[in-house]
Formats: sequence, structure tokens, C-alpha cells
Amino acid sequence: MAHIQFVDDLVREYLLFRGFTSTVKAFDMDLKADKDKGFRVDKIVDQILHYINVSDLNGLKEYWAHLDSLVFSKLEIHVQPAVRKIEYSLYKLYLVTASQSTGGVRNEKVAEFLSKMLPELQGQNEWRDWFMLPYIQRPEENPTFSLYYTRAWQDSVLVSLHNLLATVFQCMPQPTLTSYESDAALVKRLQDEISTLRGKAQQPIEKTSPIGHQSRLAQHSERLSGPLPLVDDFCAVPTEQLESGLREARGLRGLLRQMGGSPVMGRKSGRSQSQN
Repeated sequence: MAHIQFVDDLVREYLLFRGFTSTVKAFDMDLKADKDKGFRVDKIVDQILHYINVSDLNGLKEYWAHLDSLVFSKLEIHVQPAVRKIEYSLYKLYLVTASQSTGGVRNEKVAEFLSKMLPELQGQNEWRDWFMLPYIQRPEENPTFSLYYTRAWQDSVLVSLHNLLATVFQCMPQPTLTSYESDAALVKRLQDEISTLRGKAQQPIEKTSPIGHQSRLAQHSERLSGPLPLVDDFCAVPTEQLESGLREARGLRGLLRQMGGSPVMGRKSGRSQSQN
């Protein structure tokens, strides 16, 4: 959500344009106290890491409670265990960081954490060993805690937190004002498609050139200039059938001539002439 800051600037510019000076002052004060950091994941991770480095347990718990009410509590049930695991990993990172400050594992910050978090964590098996931390001289060498003192584990916690926040913010429903970027991209894509279709529609239809016609005519002329095979459609007719057919044709013509000279045909021909 890197575009949130740009939208904030647009809102501020609009308020100044309208002359809402008191609203601009209130808006600037809210931006300074913005816990969401403009939904910038890196800023939120830095804020959580700051609370851990300065051993501010109250600040860490309050900030996580704010994120939980804002986004985490609205996630689906099957995602909640992953969110809880990251929260507890941050608490363990808090203890590890506090135990490496002045006073070691017996400093007041470690004792404060264990006393305040006892009601919430004492019934969970994964925290049972952590209440023994103040009584272990070198926890970084202890098999139970050595993993948590490695740089790899600490970095993995921050990376997991970063990925969780990035995924959640990406899926959050956004107001109409902040969706301008996706709408602009959609309009641009549609305009490009329309331009492409117009370009295809305006392309001239390919016509055959006269040279092409001449070459094809020359090929046909060469084919026609050669000797054509003589095809006799009646070559399969027997000679006897052909002669009998000729005799029947001569008899039919003679019958027609006789009918033409008959009184009946003469009356029909005379009637037709009188009508004309």
C-alpha cells in the first residue's frame, strides 16, 4: 500500500484548496500519531522492533493489540494460529533481547515480562521452560534456548512478520479513493486493446497484383496449349444399341410427320392461326 501516502497528500492538497485550515491541522496531527504508518510494512516492523530493543513491553503489547483489532481479528479462523505463533515469537525475541542487556537474565526487564505475562502464558507448554530463563547462567549455550539466540532465528521472525503484514494488507478491502491506481491500470489496458483493434480494422485488404494475374494466366495458357485428351462419352455404348436407337429415332420422326398431316392436327393448326 505504498500509494496511501500519495492519497494522503491529495487529501491534504484538497483541504488546502477548499480553505479548511483547521481540518488540515487536525489531519497533520493524526498523520503524526498514525499507528498504521500508512500501511507501510517496513515502518510497522521497525516500530515493533523498536519496542523490543528498548524493552518496552507495554508499548509492544498495545501496538500488537492495535494491529490485532485492525486486521488480524478479521482474518479467517484457520489463519489465527499462524498469527498467534508470530506474536509469541515476538515475545520470545523480546526476552532474548532483554536478557542480553545489562544485568543479564536476572535484569528487571526479564522479571517484568515473566510477571506480567504469567496469567496469559503459564498454561501453555511451549512457555513452561521460559519461566526458568532467569535461573540459567548462559542460555545461549543451553540446548533449550540456544536456537533463539542465533541470528538466523531472529531474522526469520522478522521476515515472517513482514510477510504476514504484506499479505494481510494486500487482501484488505480498500476505499474507493485508494483504488485509483488499479482503475487507471484497467483503463489503460482497455485503451491499448481498443487501439490494437482499430489498427487491425484499418489495415487494407490484401489485393492481388496485376503481375500475379498475368503469371497465373500464363500458367493456364501453358496448360491449355498442350494436346487435350479426346473423351468420348458414348464410347461405352454398344454398336447394336446405337443402331437400334437410330432406327427408333427415324420411326418417331416419320410418325410426327404423319400426325402433322392428319385432319385433327390440321384443325388445331387452323384454329391457332385464326386466333392469331
